[in-house]
Amino acid sequence: MSQNNSSLVGSVFERKSTSHSSPKIFTPAKAGFPAAQHRSKSAFARNLEGVRKNGASRPREAPTITSSAATRPSGSSDPNEWRNQVSRENEQRVASMTDEERERERQEILERFGAGVGDILKKVKLARERQAANGHIDLPTTQDPVNVLEPVPITAREDFVNEVASRRLSSPPPPALSTSSSRPASRADRKLRFAELGPGDVHVYESAPPSPRRKALALPPPSNDGSTISLGKFSGTLAPIPVHAPVPPKIDPDPEEGSAEYIRRRYFPDAPTNDPNLAWMQDSVQPSDDKSASALRFDLSGKPIPPIVSSTLPTHLGLHHHAEGTHAGYTLEDMFLLSRSTVPAQRATMLGVLAKVAQRISAMLKGEIDGMEDIVGKEEELRKRIFAAGAEALSERGSVGARAVEVVWQCVVGWNEEIATIEGVEMDSPSDLAINSIQLDFFLPQVAVLFSQGEILEETKLQLLAVLHRLAQQSNGYAETIVSTPRLVESVVQCLLLMPYAPTGISSLPEPLAIELLITLGSASRKNADALQVSADALLRFITFLPSSSLYPHALATSLLTATLRFYTVLANYGLYSHIATTAVEPLTQLGQYIQSDACTSQTLMAAWLDLLAAWMTCAIDPHKTTPDHEILWSQIIGWGWNSEVHNLEDRLGADERDWPVWAGVWKVHAVWLEGAKVNCVRGGSGERMECLDIIKFGFAEGKERDVVAGCLEAIKQSISELVSLPPGQSNLPHLRAIANYANTLGAVIRLWLASFPPLSDTPLEEPPFPLPFPQITDLCASITVYPSWTLLGSSDKSTRNAYVYVKPLSELLLNYLQLSRRLPSTSKELWAAQAFSILSKLLPGDEESALDIIADICALVMPQWADLLGIQTPPTIWDRGGMSVIKPFVVHSVKPHVDTFIGTSTSMPQTISTVTTLRLPSTTALRTFGLPLSSEWTFAPLNHLLHSGTSEVFKALPVGWDASEVEIGRASLLMTRIRHEILHHYSLKNQVLTREEAVFGCMKVFMLEHGQVQTTDSTEEVFRDQVVGRFMGDVLKSYVVSSPSSVASPSTANLEQVAERFLGPTPFYQYYTDFVALYDAISFSHPLFASLLLPPTSMRYALDYRKHLWNDFGHILKTVQTPVEEVICEDLKEYMWPIEQDPQMISFYLRGLLKQPLQGFVRLIALHHIAASIWSDISTGSSWGEDRATKLLRAVVEQGDHDVVREVVHYQQNITGTILLPPHCFVLSDATTRASRLDFVTNLGLQARLHGLLLAA
Repeated sequence: MSQNNSSLVGSVFERKSTSHSSPKIFTPAKAGFPAAQHRSKSAFARNLEGVRKNGASRPREAPTITSSAATRPSGSSDPNEWRNQVSRENEQRVASMTDEERERERQEILERFGAGVGDILKKVKLARERQAANGHIDLPTTQDPVNVLEPVPITAREDFVNEVASRRLSSPPPPALSTSSSRPASRADRKLRFAELGPGDVHVYESAPPSPRRKALALPPPSNDGSTISLGKFSGTLAPIPVHAPVPPKIDPDPEEGSAEYIRRRYFPDAPTNDPNLAWMQDSVQPSDDKSASALRFDLSGKPIPPIVSSTLPTHLGLHHHAEGTHAGYTLEDMFLLSRSTVPAQRATMLGVLAKVAQRISAMLKGEIDGMEDIVGKEEELRKRIFAAGAEALSERGSVGARAVEVVWQCVVGWNEEIATIEGVEMDSPSDLAINSIQLDFFLPQVAVLFSQGEILEETKLQLLAVLHRLAQQSNGYAETIVSTPRLVESVVQCLLLMPYAPTGISSLPEPLAIELLITLGSASRKNADALQVSADALLRFITFLPSSSLYPHALATSLLTATLRFYTVLANYGLYSHIATTAVEPLTQLGQYIQSDACTSQTLMAAWLDLLAAWMTCAIDPHKTTPDHEILWSQIIGWGWNSEVHNLEDRLGADERDWPVWAGVWKVHAVWLEGAKVNCVRGGSGERMECLDIIKFGFAEGKERDVVAGCLEAIKQSISELVSLPPGQSNLPHLRAIANYANTLGAVIRLWLASFPPLSDTPLEEPPFPLPFPQITDLCASITVYPSWTLLGSSDKSTRNAYVYVKPLSELLLNYLQLSRRLPSTSKELWAAQAFSILSKLLPGDEESALDIIADICALVMPQWADLLGIQTPPTIWDRGGMSVIKPFVVHSVKPHVDTFIGTSTSMPQTISTVTTLRLPSTTALRTFGLPLSSEWTFAPLNHLLHSGTSEVFKALPVGWDASEVEIGRASLLMTRIRHEILHHYSLKNQVLTREEAVFGCMKVFMLEHGQVQTTDSTEEVFRDQVVGRFMGDVLKSYVVSSPSSVASPSTANLEQVAERFLGPTPFYQYYTDFVALYDAISFSHPLFASLLLPPTSMRYALDYRKHLWNDFGHILKTVQTPVEEVICEDLKEYMWPIEQDPQMISFYLRGLLKQPLQGFVRLIALHHIAASIWSDISTGSSWGEDRATKLLRAVVEQGDHDVVREVVHYQQNITGTILLPPHCFVLSDATTRASRLDFVTNLGLQARLHGLLLAA
């Protein structure tokens, strides 16, 4: 290194090692973080204390410094000398100040050091003077030898260099790069070691976050003399400091606290502003990372930080302790990384933040908050990742485990707590990525361990319980996995229910939600219910000690008792655990007495008790259906007198709405009692029936029962009206629950009315068992069939898609009403059939047996005489071959495709309790695989099986003796379709009639029966050529042609492609249509009905490909499609005419067909319309007309077309709005203005000689 460029800092030598105590073994703090360094003591005091503790004495003699290339001015080492020099400089500065400046400095000193600083300084000065006078301070008499070095300038600014050098010798604070006196005592005794550096080595000291930040300092290679180590060469820009007489300093405004200038003024007041030794305090300027700056960041409360704010937040908020970057806050990737930290406190903090982030994401999905647009569309994937972070830490102890449970709860339960309140239906959906991706074999054993250890917090226990409950709701498969997990359910019951009965100050109370979990698990499957019987015995404790005598709080004891009764009801609906009615007869008797007494005020408890009695009485009707057999007998039911207890309870009830669920339970028990008496009592239970009717008849005539029924009717109507007018975005679940409760009550009273009939009596009686408002009930049920909530069955809304479970009571109400209607004298066969056809499409899974009974009753009505009354001519051959019995196997399979799945209902029946496999409805995703609800085209189901005969399950298990042909199946299927159509049309039930698209697609299936068949010369074997089949198809379709006087169906919202998807599945309808057209070309022989079915997909409602396929690929068959305009199957001919065709190829196809083929009927009108509209601007709409295209088309028509074609094109006119003009009216050009404009256009083209006469003749 040359002398001219030598370093400003001289040589640095390591002191000789002194005796120090051996280093202490570092002991980490309990919290995982270093112990806090409190700054109540000064740095000097802490350093001195550390030296005393280590027992090392401070060296008194400075080491000898060898000469270096840099020189220093001579100076004194006498401390009094530099103290006096500083004092003189301060006095000069004070003397040069104004009075205002002195006062300002005085106030600043007082604010910084307090009001008593003057006295302290005065005492220090006096003490120093006394010590100096007494000789306590050893003042050196001679100056320590210091080699005086000649100054060597390093820049042209010699004055500045001399000033800096003099300050370094005279100023007490050491350079910032030297060993600081404020170094922590724990590191004061460490030895300094230097690496062996090569000439080309450069070392970079990284910044030490958080604040203040330091720039990395690059160290150049050492010098070649081997005796010194360079600490760096300053290459910055030094501001010139002129040397002149002291002048009053300029007072700068106070810098911001925490800034580099603030630190320099407070701790290094004598250092210049741009001192390179203090450069580490300056803010580091790093290149901006666009990705990092734009990434969504969150604070510790899970709230997003806007990018413009994240770059300006201070560092003391704790939001900069993450990856590299200048933006405050944590990105999602930062949180996922830190959630795996080995520091428990850090990991717990990040898990807590993730839980809050998940909460905000779920709120964003509900529309409650915004501000996280960056993650829109990624919500479910983030939910999955957040859950995985929590599940990974689930087994950790302490705060980490608690936070992990919170994360899991937030992702599973808190994501949508409203859905978690829906019971009785599976929640499974392909969109639930987070829940569907849970590895239950990994997750559930961890939960079992947590419950079995019992060391977790109460809040954590409840969160884990809620998670298990939500997973049990997800699907029956999940519920079975939970039950089969070793010790899981047992640990939950032990931890949350089986604690000491006498509560103490430290013991927790039983949790009713744990019994709710058992109810959900038991409802999932018979297998689960059978396994949970082990836990049922333990719950008897909540029945033995009634709420009036329980040591638990009254509300808690009531909740536990209610939940226990509901759990026993679930088991009884499978025919399980009914023996407990005999085993615990004494506590159950006491329970009945308690519920009848005034001490019981809980309607929920009363309803649960009544439901349990009804379930046990159902089991007793046929004891062979219980598991095991004869667990409960009807004789025991009579002996226990449950029916009398229920009558006593009626006296306590009022007509208020809060008592309606209890009335529903009362009427259900009476109905089961009467149904059981018909089977198990003498004379068909006539005595029991008369006794019961004597008690209840007056109430329905003039008492509370009449008011309850009237109130339910009015409440359902009002709730339906409110639901229809519900504002968008508002939850409909409260209204749906209310309607379900009202429907349960009304359905129960109708069931009681039906049970009051004598056995084997299907005909109307002269007098009803008790009066009911039959006209009002009929009107209500008619309005329910068009109830808008049936759309929930196909809803894609995540928040309400499974709420269709609340529609189930409505379907049961309609079933009961259909039986009631048949007993009314005013109901004709046709009216009942219309009601039956309408209600069949509203039944849900679990109603399969009832649906099959209804279809059997309808088939029994379909006889020749009844068909004649409907105006339907049926050949005798249909009845000779068994009538509707031909299609019975196909209809049964359509209603009940899953032979191994039996879904129970809220009203259990003796014949089903032994076969029920689950009590829950399937999810909306799985609902489409079930037969119910039946679609309006269910009468075409036999044709579906014929088209898929190779894979149809029906053909694999046909009954013995069944030998029907395809023609016979087609006849019976179309006859049922025809009868259904006529009945519903007669009673104006348009919403239940086949839509136009369903009728078209159904008839297309008849023709497609020949697709793939080996063609023979005998065409009579083709189904569509059968006269009966053809007549039935024509009768069905004639109601949908454009000339039909009135539409028989409501406007359809689904097109042919959507209707066909139900049958075709993933196969596109376009492929089906191409096969249909090819089949017509091969075998149709211009069959008129076949030809008319080619046209609907070619309307302007459908894609261009359909029109191109027919008009180009099979253009040669257009001359055989002679469908008249009035027989076109459509609602309005405008579907084919507007908008005007714009595709050049398609227009050329129309032109070719018009010029080259003898088109007739509707296809000729379509070609004329689009060609003429492309030529004449008065027909074309708006900007769709192009002069160039019009010119070419008109010349082609004039030059190549015959006289009729030219005349029709020239004369063609059409109404853009209003009624469509049909031939011949569309060829009468009566408007003079239109003729004149067309004549001008023709004249401009030079065609007036050819067309002038035609235009004038028009």
